[in-house]
Amino acid sequence: MPVVRSLALLSRLIHAGTHPEDDEDLRLRLSLLNLASLLFGPASLLWLLVAHQFDPGFSAIRGSLVPILILLNYALFPVHRRFALYRGSQLGLMLLFPLLSLLGLPPTPATSGLALWAVIAPACALLTVGNPASNLWFVGFLGLTALSAHLGPQAGSPMFTALHVALVSGVLYPLLRFALRQRGKTRARLAAAHRQLRREQERSERLLLNILPAPIAARLKEQSGTIADGHPEVVVMFADIVNYTRIASDMPPKKVFELLNRIFCRFDELTEERGLERIKTIGDGYMVAGGLNAHPHEPHAAAASLAIAMQSTLRDPAITDGLELELRIGIASGPVVAGVVGRGKFIYDLWGDTVNLAYRLCTEGEPSAIQCDGHMFERLRNTFVFAKPLLLFLKGKGYVPVYRLRSPRIFAVSPAARRRAPEAA
Repeated sequence: MPVVRSLALLSRLIHAGTHPEDDEDLRLRLSLLNLASLLFGPASLLWLLVAHQFDPGFSAIRGSLVPILILLNYALFPVHRRFALYRGSQLGLMLLFPLLSLLGLPPTPATSGLALWAVIAPACALLTVGNPASNLWFVGFLGLTALSAHLGPQAGSPMFTALHVALVSGVLYPLLRFALRQRGKTRARLAAAHRQLRREQERSERLLLNILPAPIAARLKEQSGTIADGHPEVVVMFADIVNYTRIASDMPPKKVFELLNRIFCRFDELTEERGLERIKTIGDGYMVAGGLNAHPHEPHAAAASLAIAMQSTLRDPAITDGLELELRIGIASGPVVAGVVGRGKFIYDLWGDTVNLAYRLCTEGEPSAIQCDGHMFERLRNTFVFAKPLLLFLKGKGYVPVYRLRSPRIFAVSPAARRRAPEAA
């Protein structure tokens, strides 16, 4: 369509000399200077033509040199791309246009209000140079206006005064309108980029929180040094699916992953519900800790409840696809050291004798057994039911008393308490 082609041509003329590598600010300043040049040149030539038609004795040769040089500079800029030289020469020619047009001319109505043209230079400087530097161009405008009035007294002519006002306004208004429009587009792009940046930042933070506990993730963003803390009392639990490797050997790889992912996702939900922290998964093993950072005040009871719920999960055919799966679980409590390991691919991990003991309790346990150390038993003996202690030989530990967790302890309510309950309600 002709209108579309015309707009495309105008856009190419305005953005002549710009490169994709230019930053947003430079592209805007260059586009504004190009537009000012394209408007000033034809508008000033139009005045010279009208003045000559009105007064055949009017000499337009000297004045026409300015718009011709402005258009020539515009055409040459894409070749040399020296923006400072281009900007300075264009603004200087715009500022000198009234003075050069007046030199050698007798008083004539055609020059009435001619000095108004010079205001285009400081206005354009404000848009293309910036606020402080444009002050010098405004001072130059005031000085040359006074000089023009002294050198070339003009005969008053309302018609030519109105013509000058109309032509200068015809340069300034489109220029300012284009500047505001481009600024709006720039703001819209910046806002879109900011929203995209926020989305990426939120996505990165979610990924970080999938790897690290929230307090550790916050510290990692604020500091680059080693992050390691000692904790005097932490509950560590290892869970391992019994014979999962053998069971999975007859399944397609995708099916193996989907089943394990479904089980671990359910474990994650149970862990989060109790305020505990999943530390990592190792193959078909699952490691959880409680008592770190902002974990619950009773991580021992939370870990015991989690272990029982995890055992129940593997009895749900909707989770296991009907497969008969069993868990071995080992739980120990005591001091640990927790910290971030690695640089690019970091993980949050635990070290210490408590971690080793929990792992041994898991690997040496029987299917469907939840084996706890003595610390866990002492903390939970009044609220959970345990089997009689066993002496198990654990590698690196020797014979250790082990307590197998059965279920939460159910407390009987006396008849008197049952009678008082409605009264209290």
